Amino acid sequence: MNRRSILALFATVPLAGCSSLLGGGVDASLGEDEIVEFDSDAGSELTVSVEVEEVFPLDNDSDLEREGVGFRLDHTENGIVETRTIEDEETFEVTVEDDGTHAVMLIGGEGHVTIE
Repeated sequence: MNRRSILALFATVPLAGCSSLLGGGVDASLGEDEIVEFDSDAGSELTVSVEVEEVFPLDNDSDLEREGVGFRLDHTENGIVETRTIEDEETFEVTVEDDGTHAVMLIGGEGHVTIE
């Protein structure tokens, strides 16, 4: 009986840290043209963390440089929810107004995005 209890504990503990991702969330590295979708309920308060891994240079011949990577969170049917430029690493809160599928992307670089 004790052996079964211990095995059940070991099987449950690794999932405890991922429980928010089972119902919808993001924990992924994203490149320029990659989009990750997840589901969220209306009124949900999401904690978004973005860690910039690389900022791509602009394609033109000017002396301008990008300040960071563009972050964009959309509701797939109702449009933009949040946009911002992230230079290095940032964590912020976003309240979702609509139920359904949402999409997250990075523009102008690569990074790791976590949404809980």
